[in-house]
Amino acid sequence: MKLKIGEIAKRSRVPASTIRYYVSEGLLPRPEKVNEKMAYYDEACIDRLRAIQELKGKRYFPLYLIKNILRRMDEGLSLLEAETVENAVFNLEDPTGHGLLDRQAFLEATGLTETQLRKAEKLGVMIPFTTGTDKPLYNEEDVRIGRDGIRPLIDLGRDQAELSFWVELGKKIVEKEMALRRKIVAGKSTRENILITTELTRIGEFYRGYILKRLFQKQVQLNIQKSLKKRKKAKAGIQR
Repeated sequence: MKLKIGEIAKRSRVPASTIRYYVSEGLLPRPEKVNEKMAYYDEACIDRLRAIQELKGKRYFPLYLIKNILRRMDEGLSLLEAETVENAVFNLEDPTGHGLLDRQAFLEATGLTETQLRKAEKLGVMIPFTTGTDKPLYNEEDVRIGRDGIRPLIDLGRDQAELSFWVELGKKIVEKEMALRRKIVAGKSTRENILITTELTRIGEFYRGYILKRLFQKQVQLNIQKSLKKRKKAKAGIQR
C-alpha cells in the first residue's frame, strides 16, 4: 500500500523531516512522485523506520552501520541476523553499557589533548569507531588505546610516530585476510558469504591476538637466553 509522508510519520512516530533525511542518506527508498508536491511511500517503510530507530536510539549505531544492517535485511536476513553480523565484524557489543562517546567525552576519558588526538588520527594510530558523514564517535576500545597506549607513551617523552609500524604492518595483515576471504567465498550465495565472513572475522580476531602474543613471548625468551649466555661468558672470563 502506498501512503503519504504524513501517514508514514504518524504510524512510525518519526518526523517527516527525519524521514526525508533518511531517504537522502539512502536508508529508505525514494518515494513515488506524482507531482512536485505529492509523493507516496511504500507501507514497508514503517517497519524499516522502526528498525532504524531501534538501532539508532537503543544501540547507538551510526547511520553507516545501520545502512549495512538494512542492506543485509534486503538480502534476506532478519534484523537479529543482520545485527549479529555487524556485531561480529565491528565488535559492537558494549559490555560496559556506556555507549559511544563524542570527541569531547573521549578527550576527558583519555586525558589526551585535541592536538594529541588530531596527530594520533593523522598517523592512523587512533582510528575512531565511526567516521564518515557522522561526527566521529569512540568506543571503549578507543578509550583504552588512548588512555593506556598513546597517553603513557607521550608521558614517557616519546613521539606517537613511533607507533606507526603497527599501522603499516596491520594494513598488510588485513590485505592478506581480505584476499583469503575472497578465495573462500568465491561462488557462494549471499547468505553463505555473510555467514562465512562472520566466522572468518571471529577466527581472524582470535588469531591476530594469539600469533602476536606468542611471537612476543618467544622473542622475550630468546632475549633472556642471550642475556644469560653473555653473563655466563663474562663471569667465566673474570674467573680466569
